Amino acid sequence: MNKLIFLSAILAIFLAACAPKPAPATAPATPAELTHIDLGVGFVPNIQFAPFYVAQAKGFYAAEGLDVSLEHGFENDFVALTAQDERQFAIASGDQVILARAQGLPVVYVMKWYQKYPVGVAALAESGIKKPTDLNGRTVGIPGRFGASFVAWKGLAYAAGVDETSVNLQEIGFTQAEALNQGTVDAAVVYLANEPVQLTAEGKSVTVIQVSDYLDLVSNGIVTNEKLIAENPELVAKMVRASLKGLQYTIDHPDEAFDLSRQFIPDMTDADAPTQKKVLAASIALWKSDRPGVSDAQVWADSVAFMRESGLIETDVNPDNMFTNRFVSGD
Repeated sequence: MNKLIFLSAILAIFLAACAPKPAPATAPATPAELTHIDLGVGFVPNIQFAPFYVAQAKGFYAAEGLDVSLEHGFENDFVALTAQDERQFAIASGDQVILARAQGLPVVYVMKWYQKYPVGVAALAESGIKKPTDLNGRTVGIPGRFGASFVAWKGLAYAAGVDETSVNLQEIGFTQAEALNQGTVDAAVVYLANEPVQLTAEGKSVTVIQVSDYLDLVSNGIVTNEKLIAENPELVAKMVRASLKGLQYTIDHPDEAFDLSRQFIPDMTDADAPTQKKVLAASIALWKSDRPGVSDAQVWADSVAFMRESGLIETDVNPDNMFTNRFVSGD
């Protein structure tokens, strides 16, 4: 019996030695290397950039293999850098794309963000200004003769019959709310989701003339350049997909989007937060669409025609080369 036990033990050891050894445990897979993207946005961090903050915070960019860094600065600088392929993407209004194409810069608008041009003219109700022609003979403040504010002013005059020669157009920087409160101007060119919201929060009664009620201009969206579209269309598609996801999530979950965005806006205080939440709500109203991201060819054609006829551009340009819906439709 002892010999049998001994032989059984020897056999067990032999079989164990001959059995296939389990494969060594593999190290956990490392995430794929992310592609770094510098996205040029507005001058300073602002709640109006919430869709891009949300796309970062919720990991929508990372899920597409992108590491997106938001850069703040001047829109025209970012458009020029993107045209020169020194940046892959920028946020820009359609008028800046038209100006760039008129100068031969190969930028292309690949995702519509704002559905309405976000600029208008605001006046305190006590001024009696209710319609564009009421601005004739008045003093109107404007940040400067540049950018979306100036294009919006020219567009309103062009489409609504404002006599520009009778208007005292004063450059006041970005002090529109203060200038209206102090009575140094009768009206001011403003961003619809910004100064009117601030003034209303202060208890003021405000009249707002929206440029989009008189002229449908191409507003803000994502732009890139022809070279990137030709050489790396999948990168463009990833950027558009993730940004649209951030946009839709912000629209669907505004409270969470606001909270997530605050970490990207260090200057926002708790005292500022209630007004800034209203700014976000007003912005969302300008973003909503049943065709998110899609550009309208007729709006581009109308925008180009206005800018040519008003002298903002001095050469004929083809609007069909300025935008594509390829990355929105998935074609």
